[in-house]
Amino acid sequence: MLTHTLSLLLAAPALAVPTPEVRPGVVEGDTFVVRLAEPVDEARGLALDPDVYDELLEDAAGHAPPGVRAVEVVATDAAGRERPLRQLLRQPVPALDPDDLADPSVLRGASVDLPGESQGFLTGRAVYMSQCHGFIWYDSLGRFSTQRGVLFSTVEDFHNPEGADQYLLRYLENAGARVFTAKERDINPLMALADNDGSGYTETGSGFGNGAAGFANTAPFVAGENPFASGTTRTFPADGGAVATWTPDVPADGHYAVYVSWDANGSNASDAHYVITHPGGTIDRFYDQKVHGSTWQYVDTLWLTAGQSLTVELVGDSSEAGATLSADAVRIGGGMDDVSRHGVTTNRPRWETGAIQYVQYNGGPASVYDPYGDGAGSDGGSDPTARALWTDWEHPAGEDAVFLSWHSNAATGTARGTTTYYGGSCAPAGSYDLAAAVQEELVDGIRDVYDPAWSDRGVSSACFAEINVDYQNEIPAVLVELAFHDNADDTAALKSPLFRQESSRAMYRGIVRYFAERDGIAAHYLPEPPEHVRLVHEGGELVAHWAAGPSGAPLGDPADSYVLFRSADGRAWDSGTPVTGTSATVAAAVDETVYVRIAAVNAGGASFPSEVVAARRSGSGVAPILVVDAFDRLDAGQLDTEAVPNIGTVVRFDIDRTNPGDVAVAHGAAISGAGWPFDTIADEALGDVDLASYDLVVWATGEESTADETFSDAQQQTLRDYVAGGGTLWTSGAEILWDLDARGSDTDRAFADEVLGALMAADAAASDAVDGEGALAGVGRMDFGVADGAPYPVEWPDVLDSTRAVVARYGDGTVAGVLEDGVATFGFPFECIGDPDVRTEVAAAVIAALLPGQSPPTGTTGTTDTVTSGTTDPSGTTDPGTDGTDTVPGGGDNAPVLPGPTNVVDDGKGCGCSTGSLAGGLGWLSALAVFWRRRRD
Repeated sequence: MLTHTLSLLLAAPALAVPTPEVRPGVVEGDTFVVRLAEPVDEARGLALDPDVYDELLEDAAGHAPPGVRAVEVVATDAAGRERPLRQLLRQPVPALDPDDLADPSVLRGASVDLPGESQGFLTGRAVYMSQCHGFIWYDSLGRFSTQRGVLFSTVEDFHNPEGADQYLLRYLENAGARVFTAKERDINPLMALADNDGSGYTETGSGFGNGAAGFANTAPFVAGENPFASGTTRTFPADGGAVATWTPDVPADGHYAVYVSWDANGSNASDAHYVITHPGGTIDRFYDQKVHGSTWQYVDTLWLTAGQSLTVELVGDSSEAGATLSADAVRIGGGMDDVSRHGVTTNRPRWETGAIQYVQYNGGPASVYDPYGDGAGSDGGSDPTARALWTDWEHPAGEDAVFLSWHSNAATGTARGTTTYYGGSCAPAGSYDLAAAVQEELVDGIRDVYDPAWSDRGVSSACFAEINVDYQNEIPAVLVELAFHDNADDTAALKSPLFRQESSRAMYRGIVRYFAERDGIAAHYLPEPPEHVRLVHEGGELVAHWAAGPSGAPLGDPADSYVLFRSADGRAWDSGTPVTGTSATVAAAVDETVYVRIAAVNAGGASFPSEVVAARRSGSGVAPILVVDAFDRLDAGQLDTEAVPNIGTVVRFDIDRTNPGDVAVAHGAAISGAGWPFDTIADEALGDVDLASYDLVVWATGEESTADETFSDAQQQTLRDYVAGGGTLWTSGAEILWDLDARGSDTDRAFADEVLGALMAADAAASDAVDGEGALAGVGRMDFGVADGAPYPVEWPDVLDSTRAVVARYGDGTVAGVLEDGVATFGFPFECIGDPDVRTEVAAAVIAALLPGQSPPTGTTGTTDTVTSGTTDPSGTTDPGTDGTDTVPGGGDNAPVLPGPTNVVDDGKGCGCSTGSLAGGLGWLSALAVFWRRRRD
């Protein structure tokens, strides 16, 4: 029986206003109808906030049986007539009231805002996205709260935005779309500003003058206060050569979203040129300043180092004579929420707050986030309507766009599956077609990749505020109820990074299908990441190799070409170099360490990048050490936990703190710091190299566990033969012995005992502190806790049972590492040693112990590149084709030679990365394998 107590009390905190009693729902035709138990006094109007109405409608949708095609909540008016409840709600004030219209900062032009130079199927199109719920103020609680409660160690307000922000946004931007979000997208709680009204802003050249209202950091921002009406802007000629420069003070090393802002005006240039200089290079972006003004405009997500490592310039080099440029503020990082109610803020990261707060911080007028208030803002607001009204306010006329909202459902605890909603009779045009495409792609993708029996609850209609023409009637709008967060099995899926990735890919594919079918053209889907990646010495040079990823629905289309990205530190990346084929020589000086990742490209866009591989070029032309990246795991078992005040303990997903695919970075820096050349391969490429040519193999498993296999049977045999032939081996990882001993076969246990020299004494060490002894007696503490600087939490470090020489012990005295007979084995991931200097000390000591009396190779090597007749060598010389080859400086046979970092023009993708070429949307989401599975039983 349906009552409002079933899921509303389960899945939401105490509501701000009383919730009407409802009768059990019934199926009438193809519609599931829920009726209020008491009549409504229409003359007085229903004193029901739209948030509560949406709660009732969502609750009814959760209880609707499979097969229905619409959901409606109805009420009886004073005359005894049944009417849809939405018709009896208080009507909002105009989205833009007269006071707002008098403020030029909220006016929008009519030109289409093009997303720069990006290349992909969605280039020239925009997606407006609502990432679900978040903290809002509740009068009944006297504080801020999430809009849903904790169930199965997660909450809808968190797990849906985590997926949308870290996956769906990237898919869309990699396909060329410009994406606008109703909530903050950057999960980094740190923030810095540079503003003409504050610090970090300078001007060069002439023609500057005062402009209209602009951003000012007067936080905390009270209800009704517009941050973009509190400060000023500067204007200058668009074609006069002047430059406005912002240099924010980066608070700490990390990934930061970069935002710019301007005052939109019809006299502004449509090709405003922003030059972003960051540790990886330079990116050029172009924006139409006639539209999307007086708000934060997302540019890119970049790795920045503490201090003044980022410079943003607005350059007066427009092609539009007589136009102007508007300079306001630059922001980096998501930051902490600083919108207040009743004198307090949420004290939470901004991305966790509701649309009410973010729309206000983003410059939306009070009539957008508080349409039922007095027009000047009240202490409440309406979160569902804010998402739709913000879209209506932000979206300029003529922009080809769609709206998608990502949610999860609740009902009786037994319902399961996915439904995509459109507004039915209150739907903007095109909404059903969009919903149908998204739903089909979701079900097909989830069944193919995650659960073959996933429940398809179909497309249905319901007048949710977010997808209602009463609030936004310009673009097609859909709301996805991805799964049921009050069902244990569905919630296990919602917590899974794989499920969130696949759902994101499916929603992106659905949006592509909608545009393709609407326009009668072929759909193109961006490719999957390259596989079998390696960076190795060949012919005295460093050569990268890779293989195409899988293709075909529900995955991407085949790759047409590739882009190779390089980095000096594995953190800040250049803008990439286009490559045809599946190999390329990477230019590097002797003793230079380079880091590489590859993205695939086709007409659909650019893939996520591959995992990172690295190498330090040897003067002798060969590397004695091979690093093997065997850490592919990405599942819910790796998620961190957090005790959120007043909410409860929940699991959290941050790809950077789970597995960003970059174990080669810490290993490479340490081995290079110890002075040794090395190569790197992904473990699936083990058969592509000759292990016998290396003196030492470093096998890095991170938190790899049973389902992924720390060492497959074939890998075990290869390494057994390698060690038997005189090679040395260094392994580290948190669950190697859990996999091989506790859960392994007889063959696994024999490999652990005979080759690695250890079995499992205990599943998890009681300490993350580690001291060295024996060969490691002289190194610093190898502590691997997050508080010590570890990149991710290590939940299950193995305690070793071994007769070999102990070189490391946990803080409780148990064995953490052994080294003897040419093999070193550690029960925790080497890359999680928090102190980078200690990692270098450990690498030097382990290598010295495994390769006694051996020194890093020295000397120089001849460097020649054989170029096929008739092609152009790296210096630009075309071979005459007389002898079939041309010897020039550079790498391996017929492989293109890729230069060091260069300033490559960005493709305008709005990507979450430091890149800007054809694959410019690759961001900090690196090395995402397609078929990750849940690892720990």
